[in-house]
Amino acid sequence: MKKEKNGLNLIDFFMLGFGSIVGVGWAVAVNGWFAKGGGPIPALIAYAVATIVIIPIAFCYAELTSSMPVAGGVVAFAYRAFGTFPSFLGGWFVALAYITIIPWEAIYINDIMALLFPSLKSGIPLYTIAGVGIYGKGILLGVILSFAVILLNWVGAEIAGKAQTVLSFILISAGLLVMLCTIVYADSSNLMPLYENIGKGSHTSLVGGIFAVIVIAPFFLAGFDTIPQAAEEGGSGLDYGRLGKVLVLVILSAGLFYCIMILSTGMSISWKEFASFGAPSVSLLMKALYGGILGTILYWVVLLGALAGLFTTWNGFYIASSRLLLGMGRARLLPGFFNKIHPKYGTPTGANLFVAVACLAGPFVGMGVIDPLTVVGSTAFVIGWLITSLSAIRLRASHPEMPRPFKAPGGLPLIWFAAAVSALIVISTFWPGASAFMGALGVKIFAVWMALGLLFYFGTRNYRNALSEEERVASIFQKLKK
Repeated sequence: MKKEKNGLNLIDFFMLGFGSIVGVGWAVAVNGWFAKGGGPIPALIAYAVATIVIIPIAFCYAELTSSMPVAGGVVAFAYRAFGTFPSFLGGWFVALAYITIIPWEAIYINDIMALLFPSLKSGIPLYTIAGVGIYGKGILLGVILSFAVILLNWVGAEIAGKAQTVLSFILISAGLLVMLCTIVYADSSNLMPLYENIGKGSHTSLVGGIFAVIVIAPFFLAGFDTIPQAAEEGGSGLDYGRLGKVLVLVILSAGLFYCIMILSTGMSISWKEFASFGAPSVSLLMKALYGGILGTILYWVVLLGALAGLFTTWNGFYIASSRLLLGMGRARLLPGFFNKIHPKYGTPTGANLFVAVACLAGPFVGMGVIDPLTVVGSTAFVIGWLITSLSAIRLRASHPEMPRPFKAPGGLPLIWFAAAVSALIVISTFWPGASAFMGALGVKIFAVWMALGLLFYFGTRNYRNALSEEERVASIFQKLKK
């Protein structure tokens, strides 16, 4: 897949994972977490708990990635552990998660750019979706920016990965600046009341508020699995044992980043007032706290960091999506179109074209679909985590001799814990009446996606069976020449 280049190093992989996780949520959604959970304290507890319980899941990914550094991630893991159909299911639902995130980023970047250029939303909208107007100028800008991401990934993962590193540095710098600026105004009284439902959910207690945020936390903590998807892009001599440690470090760093951001912004101003801010909420917070010229400067600096964060997540999941679809194409879980490689750039041509369609769809649908995309994408991610955890358990028994440059600490008990946590989250999102329930629309989306997947899987049986199992194994686990 790659030319004679150095490929991605450990810093690039860290920035790929961190940038894909943190993205823009800290700049545009943090006050929404307060509103959804009933205050900064429920949101803080939710993200701290989510980070802790996701670490064992990250250990599973780290172990399997170091053993199988090939495109596809969960597709390869589940295939070796369970066979063809579980491999397809894992890839199909993770594909859903990725495909929801890519237009999500396109929508948000278009919305933020409208703050810079108000004319993008001037005049009469062309049409409305879920009560939100869609404007021609906004569509045009979104399409142009989408093509920039598409082109970046078309010419090679190494170039896209290096761009990811630069953008992630900008994102981290802006985030740290916000933390410093908000700590100056820190007052614990702004955290009061510790819990209050302000009309953003059906929960009636602190615990209910925490669970309401936990259900969406995977969407904002997902992204570490972009590292397994791009593991094949590692440079020659890359230590895959250390790559496993980087994967876990990414989760810890992102979780800590979110928790500090929640606490520092929550203490800087009355959280109920902050919860009412529009987007980008943290930029508006800087103006509210500092005012004048300084407040305006901080507003634009944070907005720049938000834009960098949008591009890091957008670009990171574009890389991951195309590699996932490539892995499925190699296994003939998808048509041969997805197994095509560009002769010059070594990038997955068919997969890139497919992801480009999802990328270009974002500007045409707008902010009205953000909440459904968030819930559905979050649940789909956790299904991928569950299948990966179960694969790690199975492979410990069926392939004990398999090289594991990184081995999950805690052994099988910790891996079983990862599987149990993932299963609990998935069940809670489908359980009517639970605070984590995704809602009727989310269930319908999943039912349609599952039906399409089953139709596709069984409809392509002859094409898939034309490849022997030996050939399938060789195609999934091949490492293309550099």
